[in-house]
Amino acid sequence: MIHTFSVSNYGSIREEVTLDLRIPGTAPDLACFRRSAAKPDVRLPTVAVLMGPNGSGKTTLLRALVDLGRIGSSPTEPVTLFPFSSHETRWAPTRFSIEGEADFLAPGEGPRRFRYEIEIGRQPTDDGGDGPLFVSRETLVHFPKGRRRRLLERRAPEVPIYVSREIGLTARDDRLKGVEPNRSAIGTLALVNVPAASRFAKFLSNSLRVASNISGNETFTPDTSTVIGWLEANGEAREWVRGQVRRSDLGIEDIEVVDGFGGKHLRFNHTGLDWPIVLGMESRGTRSLIHLLPLVRFALDTTGLAILDEIDGALHVDMLAEILDSFRSRKSNPNDAQLLMSSHHVGLLDDLEKEEVFIVEKDDSGATRVYGAQDVKGLRRDVRLYAKYRAGVLGGLPRFG
Repeated sequence: MIHTFSVSNYGSIREEVTLDLRIPGTAPDLACFRRSAAKPDVRLPTVAVLMGPNGSGKTTLLRALVDLGRIGSSPTEPVTLFPFSSHETRWAPTRFSIEGEADFLAPGEGPRRFRYEIEIGRQPTDDGGDGPLFVSRETLVHFPKGRRRRLLERRAPEVPIYVSREIGLTARDDRLKGVEPNRSAIGTLALVNVPAASRFAKFLSNSLRVASNISGNETFTPDTSTVIGWLEANGEAREWVRGQVRRSDLGIEDIEVVDGFGGKHLRFNHTGLDWPIVLGMESRGTRSLIHLLPLVRFALDTTGLAILDEIDGALHVDMLAEILDSFRSRKSNPNDAQLLMSSHHVGLLDDLEKEEVFIVEKDDSGATRVYGAQDVKGLRRDVRLYAKYRAGVLGGLPRFG
């Protein structure tokens, strides 16, 4: 599970902002809160919803998480990041930091708490243009018996990389010489089969990239052929999708995969209709849901984290609540998977605990800031969050004029 995530000098984010998911000890024990397997005194939500005006930075924060997964796990992909748009920050580094738990040091022995930090430096060319980005700092630590212990540390491009024996290397291993200035050490060492680095890079990729609908500045979902292949290969998933779709559209009785012109197709049997409806003729909400559900199920079953942006445009608020509840329920989420998502559907607020809501807004300088609803002083648990949000108590309301 993810405990905290921080980023600075990235898009609309100037000073460091932190998404802190840890729940205060004064909060009650609820089914939607789970105890950390690596640090049992820490409780974490299975759902975190970012709310705020258009352009406040919700997508930016989620995209930063995905970019961290990309940079840390895939050294073959070029590093492309845009800093906050000001003269003061143009050449300043972009910093990412994530703390969580994962089973990468000793597989089978349970998750370990870790902190991974990477800093991407910038420098101008002789003519004042943008020079190539480079990794100016990178650190991976864990906390055996609560004590911080370095696994890998890279302090500057020209300084030798420190590695502990737990990574599976010695300081003189030639594989360290293959780490290029513009590539992550973790991702590079994973490519040359260093066991602990490979497992951590896989964790970064799976958790922060695979079950996400963010690609660059756009959102996407699996295409129809991918969804059909998934439904055909997994009978349990097919039954789950059938149930989800039937709840979203009470007229749908069944979903079928059929052969047709140009390949396989999805069609839907409806109550009262004499023949089925193909996917392309279904409502926008049903089409959106069918393409979204594989990401939700993959997070619940495999990756442990879904990062979803702007999924509420075509979905009724009650259908969104169903998706959230699939993460909040211990029955449907026995593996403590988490969902991080942005939303403009303020009607969701009355279905959420204050520890599950995070407000994103911009200050007067145009920089994004983030805080939890739990940080709002005097906000009681027995009040409707929707009413408080609309009254401006939580902040994050759009300004007009």
